[in-house]
Amino acid sequence: MSRWVRSQPPASVLLVARTHAAVAAVIFASTGLLFALTRRWPVELEPITFQLSLGLGSWYGLAGYLVWRGLPPGRWLSRICGLLYLARPGLGSQLWRIMDSEEYQSHFRRRVDAAGKSR
Repeated sequence: MSRWVRSQPPASVLLVARTHAAVAAVIFASTGLLFALTRRWPVELEPITFQLSLGLGSWYGLAGYLVWRGLPPGRWLSRICGLLYLARPGLGSQLWRIMDSEEYQSHFRRRVDAAGKSR
């Protein structure tokens, strides 16, 4: 198989990656809406407010990308981002079970093994 052909990750991995990406999208949309609404109001927000929000959204977006690609930092970054989901036990527990599953763990091992063999 060519190294440029992407294989589809397992469904459970896609769920975790898409959840992180959805959180990133919500953070970016909320930040944009906050900026648009507060521009005309006599409310003054510090630039750090937007910097932190955009940084957090980027963090979740990066987590989603790394999980989808199966890159090793994605495993621990996904765990850190997953702490937010524990506030909703139905979603958080399901995602943590997926992250503990053998299928999820092997997705990252396959990427590391394939990278070692291609060298």
